[in-house]
Amino acid sequence: MDFKATAVITSYFRSQLDLFTAEDFIRDMKKQGIKISKDDAEEVLHSSNYVFPLVNNQFITRAGVFTGRWFSFKPTKEEIEKGSILIGHRCMPFVNPEVPPDSIVVKNSCFEVESAVTTFSMNLAMDVFALFGEGYIIPYIFNDKGNQTLPLTSVQYNLPTEITLTSWSLGEISEGEKVEFGDRLVCRVVDWENSVVQMFLHKDCMKKMMVSDEAIEREEWYSHFEQGLLDSFEKHGPSESIEEQLALLFLENQEQLCSYNCGSIEEFLAHTTKIGFELFGVETRIWRKGEVIPYCGSWNSTTKSSEILLSEMAMSFSPMVMDAYLEDNIYNESKKKESKSIEDIVAELFPQNIKMGPAERKILLLNLEKRNDILKKNYNRFSDYSVADIRKRVIKLFTQVSNLFCTIGSSGINVDVFPQQELIILSQLFGHMIRLLEEIENVFLRNDFPIADVSLSLDGMEDTFDDIRGTLKSALEMNRYKAFEIVQKE
Repeated sequence: MDFKATAVITSYFRSQLDLFTAEDFIRDMKKQGIKISKDDAEEVLHSSNYVFPLVNNQFITRAGVFTGRWFSFKPTKEEIEKGSILIGHRCMPFVNPEVPPDSIVVKNSCFEVESAVTTFSMNLAMDVFALFGEGYIIPYIFNDKGNQTLPLTSVQYNLPTEITLTSWSLGEISEGEKVEFGDRLVCRVVDWENSVVQMFLHKDCMKKMMVSDEAIEREEWYSHFEQGLLDSFEKHGPSESIEEQLALLFLENQEQLCSYNCGSIEEFLAHTTKIGFELFGVETRIWRKGEVIPYCGSWNSTTKSSEILLSEMAMSFSPMVMDAYLEDNIYNESKKKESKSIEDIVAELFPQNIKMGPAERKILLLNLEKRNDILKKNYNRFSDYSVADIRKRVIKLFTQVSNLFCTIGSSGINVDVFPQQELIILSQLFGHMIRLLEEIENVFLRNDFPIADVSLSLDGMEDTFDDIRGTLKSALEMNRYKAFEIVQKE
């Protein structure tokens, strides 16, 4: 799909508010000069992070689900003292997950509130960004445009006690009304495409020392939220992120959870005894408190065969990954280093464990040769030079990760006999590597690619892979041996 088609489709998903079908989507694309087949349309709709599939072949975008829906949060004592708020995760999952918190536009009842830069304690920042999950909190904080002095690479030594971050004036949000501890900001997205959030001050009714209808309604909100999450764990599992967990929760419980007298996710997590943050590989999810999150569960138990890993691999794989391998080879040729044949590149990309017939392999080779010729013709060594070394390092690790992933996936052994956390980490590394290669191959971002930050992140990924691969290989060999023993006894 070319750049124009991608841009038109993305714009459509960011602005479409009504329910639609695949046929509606095809027709709307045609009006904008984009031809798309039904099969391709279905694939785009089911794979897009902007779209939720519904029943009866209907779809709705995140913009359609979350525009105008109420949510809320309470400013902390520190924020009230400083007269400014951080946004962090507080608009999650109502805004575009690809827009960082410092780029959200805040409005009061009439006007846009200009952002500023304020110094906050690191403890507050860690709390307010917590829903981004383990491994992502620190990058989100340090990459805030309000932080101009502390590079992400400084984290390897120690965390500062304070940091300057993008903030918004409480006085402007409340339109001059005094904000006190316990007061609430009630919010709604009024323009999802441009991440515009309207905020209103709501005074704390509990100061009147009586149980109000509002307080009772909010207690009911906590009960709905808790039960909704427990049901979602069974239906959807840990999902791809905490943000996705919350998006599915609010999608399926809009009427109960998006009332004007709603609570906040932060308050719920402090309120509940059943649910909290739990480790999921190298990340975190919201889950049943004290329970280890498995790789397999009711949400994906249609098959326990390791072939589920190959399905995950196929769904995640991207043409840009192939481009990365080809461009790495082209770069080697331009530097007069040893280059590889297309057959060698296919062997690296698709390990021998992946079943591929002669006809499939021939088509793949022809397509890669054709793509290689196109990349060679348009290759810009000077543009590529800045990312070439980091790409080579990512490719090396990705090749090792995907080989192990594929070896386990093609073993035929049930995934529930493998160490679950190590298997989850392997899956996460595979996904992270793909996203890194896609970002490296995005020529529009190449000049701003954060090489130092990615290099630091890669250090951790390489160490993590070294930690888990021995355990997973041992489990693989042990279970292969058990299977062999059973066959011999028969």
